Amino acid sequence: MKFKEIDTARKILGLDESATLEEIRKAYRKLVLKYHPDRCTDKNRKEYEEMFKKITNAYNTIMVYCTSYKYSFKKEDVEKTKREKDIDEELIRNFYDNWLGDTEE
Repeated sequence: MKFKEIDTARKILGLDESATLEEIRKAYRKLVLKYHPDRCTDKNRKEYEEMFKKITNAYNTIMVYCTSYKYSFKKEDVEKTKREKDIDEELIRNFYDNWLGDTEE
């Protein structure tokens, strides 16, 4: 699978350059509901059918890529991932804590 295929699929689904499986599924569900051929008028049915096919193909492309990814269950890799998540959560917390700046005088 080539990068261009993955990148095109990602853009069709409206995903950033990194996404969780849950974000991928949510984006797919949202677009499928929006462009489902049964939810359109007769005059734009062809457009909805084409978009529905593009969305489905994009999702399948992303899922093939994701399911072929090798996950590591080694202790050091699991701990590294947890540390990275903890750091990300701390950065977000600090951002929101400092959002208004120093309000104490």
